[in-house]
Formats: sequence, C-alpha cells, structure tokens
Amino acid sequence: MKTTVKDKLDRIADIWNYFIWEYKFCSNKIKFNDDIKTNYFGTILGYFSDTIDIVFTKNKHSNYTDKFSFTVSFLQAVYVQQDLVQEMLEIFKTGINKGALKKDPTYCINRDIRNEHVGHPISKRNGNLVSVTLFSYQKNKNEIQYQRYRKDNYFKFESKTHKISEIQERHRKFLEKYFDTILVKLKSILEEYLLELDKLEKAIDNHDFKTVLKLVELYFEAIFKSDYVYDKASLIKIYERKNEHIRYKNFIDRFYYDLRTALADKRNYAKDIFERKVINKSLFETLPLPDIEIVFSNNTEVVKKSRKETYHYEISKIAEKRNPMDFDFFGCVLKRKCHNNETVLKELEHMEQNIDDEIEYYTSLRLICVELNEK
Repeated sequence: MKTTVKDKLDRIADIWNYFIWEYKFCSNKIKFNDDIKTNYFGTILGYFSDTIDIVFTKNKHSNYTDKFSFTVSFLQAVYVQQDLVQEMLEIFKTGINKGALKKDPTYCINRDIRNEHVGHPISKRNGNLVSVTLFSYQKNKNEIQYQRYRKDNYFKFESKTHKISEIQERHRKFLEKYFDTILVKLKSILEEYLLELDKLEKAIDNHDFKTVLKLVELYFEAIFKSDYVYDKASLIKIYERKNEHIRYKNFIDRFYYDLRTALADKRNYAKDIFERKVINKSLFETLPLPDIEIVFSNNTEVVKKSRKETYHYEISKIAEKRNPMDFDFFGCVLKRKCHNNETVLKELEHMEQNIDDEIEYYTSLRLICVELNEK
C-alpha cells in the first residue's frame, strides 16, 4: 500500500528537483511564485516523508493510552496529507480545487471522521452546541470507535465505528488518484520540454556558438552553473579567442561535449522517471543474509602491482583556488610529477601569472586535465 504511494511521490519529487527547479521553461508551466521559490515544496515533501509511516502503519494498539495517541496522530496525519495534496494540485495548476475534492468520497469521508473525532470534538454554530464526541474505551485493535451526541439527533447516544484498514485504503486511493493527476500534468510539461531540447541539439550542429548559447539560456540554463567559467559571458569571451591558443579551443570543445552529454542524460532521465518499475524495498528487509565463508591462505607471497600515477587530488585542490598558498604547494607537487610535460608546465605558469583571472586560470586548468587524461 505504502510502496506505490511513495513511488509516485518520489517521481514527482524527481521531476521537481531535476526539471522544475532547474529550468525556467518547466517552472513557467506551474505556479512558481516567490513562495514556491523558497524551500516550500521541499517542506511539503518532508511532511509526507514524516507522516507516511504513521498513515500506513500496521502496528496494533490494545492499550488505551497507546490507542488514544495512535488515533489522534493517525487521523491528523491523514488530514495533513489531504491538505498537502490540495496545495500540490494548486501548485501544478491541475484545475482541481477544494470544492472538487469535497465531492470525492476518498477525501470527504476520512476528513469528516477526523473533524468529528479529533478536530472538533465539541462543535458549535453561532454559539449553539451542535455536537459532542467522546473517545470510546473499546479495545478492538483494528477499529477506531467513538461516541457521538448530535443536536439533529436530539443528542441521543450514537456509537461510531470505523475500520482502520478502510480509512487507510480510502486514503491510498485518494493519494494515488491525485498523484497520478499531477504526474499526467508533469508528463505533458516534460514532453513539451523535450521537444525544445530537440531544437537545441540540432542547433549545436547547425548554428553558430552565440545562437547555441541563446537557446541554452532559454531551455538548459543549469549548465551555466555546472563548471568553472561556464557562464554565458565568459564562454563568449573564450570562444572569441579560440584561435589564439589551444587552451581556449579546448575549453569550448569541452563545453560542447558537456552540453551534448548533459542533454542526452536529461532526456534519458525524463524517460526513466515514467518507465522505471516500482520496487518494493520492504521485501529486501526479509531476505536472509548469504552464508559467507572466510578462507585463510598460507601463501605469504606479496604481489606487487605498479601504481599508476594520478593527478586528481592536486588538480582538485588548485581548482578550488582557496588561496595563493594552496596553488604554490599543490602546483609544485604537480610540477614535480609532470617535470617532463612541457604543456603542463607552461599552463601551470600561465595559471600562476593569471591567478585572479578566472578565464585564463580555468582554461589552462582544463587543458592540463586533457593533457593528463583527468576529467
């Protein structure tokens, strides 16, 4: 029950994190106002994460105190999730409002139970008593029971009983129905977005660099923040100097490569979100641990393997460019390792001379990475 609900919510969260949040084209299709631009939607997802185990718990409570606590938290969690779904339907512009939800039995029945039993145990209208409810002392683990006295029934005693499993099943149908509605809307947004990415991919091969950057700015702007000096203004300056030195041409070539790779990854991820299978992770909890046999060998021979020289650590440190001392230290280490590589030595010298110039510094660093086969 919980697995399918959580899976749909995870898909919505993935689309939010990797499309809505990153690309204006996608966010412009929903209600992405100043409130939503905060961590508002993250808070909604957090509330679902905090309450989903409460709603779909299989624990049984016979002790009155435990049952009392469970009943309040369970019904309140259902109520909160209903409110969150209503908010999500509004954010994603589904056209479904609270008035429509009130006509849906999967919404209104559970809400009425919560309101009557937990939300408003003493209800008044215009100062006049309308109804009173009291917790029942019955001990059926699978039911919620309370006593009700209503004005329209002359305040005669009524006993109300609701099976917990029925409330859970009704709520599951509610969540899946409206999560599916949201996913249909999001799928239409992604389909439209992928058409724009098609145009961008064609432009890479058929249009000049500035035209490509304009399209990137419209449809794939997150890449501008994916690496050093990948912002639009810096890329244009580097492109204009691509014939001056190999470091500039190499940097532009790398940007094209990263752009093509990122576009392919984004397309595949959009496809995977809707095609991946639902995995019931709880099944793994019951799998037995495999038998592991530890064998001690008497062979004391030590096999020596030649270690391949790596440069990743030094490169990562000078890329951070925290202070000149870091560059002096790690730059010297890299020079010692590459004392026979003229290209690396020249680019390190160029970086040192231009340590405050982002373009010169990082175009040289990128060329060093290529020279040393370090991504």
